Amino acid sequence: MDNNNTPLSRRQLLGATGSLSLVGLAGCIETTNSVAPPRTIDDRDAPLPDGAEECVSTMGEERDPDNVSAKDDVDYQFSPNYVGGSGFMEMCANCRFFCTGASLNAEVGACTVVEGGVRSQDWCALWQPVDGLEERERSRARHSE
Repeated sequence: MDNNNTPLSRRQLLGATGSLSLVGLAGCIETTNSVAPPRTIDDRDAPLPDGAEECVSTMGEERDPDNVSAKDDVDYQFSPNYVGGSGFMEMCANCRFFCTGASLNAEVGACTVVEGGVRSQDWCALWQPVDGLEERERSRARHSE
């Protein structure tokens, strides 16, 4: 019987430790797809949050329930507008007509000019920037340099 007492090299030890760590972590990895499914045309019918019938936007615009446009009439889309003429990523969150969901205790917000519930990352053709957006974006660009 041959008794080999050769010590492990550092490389062998690290390799074995790394392999064992990966095997141990393999059971912790979630194999289901955690990406949310894309929204569909039915999602356009998100209900208006409670209390939003006459909300006030981030810029003080008051919502008149009798004077709002249908989403189909304003090219409502489920994503920001990256190619707008403003030079900004145009989305409900930085639009002067948006009533945030947080102010309504809801996940979905509202709009003073579009019917139904709207999400902060969405966009429509009525988008207008909140006051000071240009200055905020310039300031953010300066701080990131």
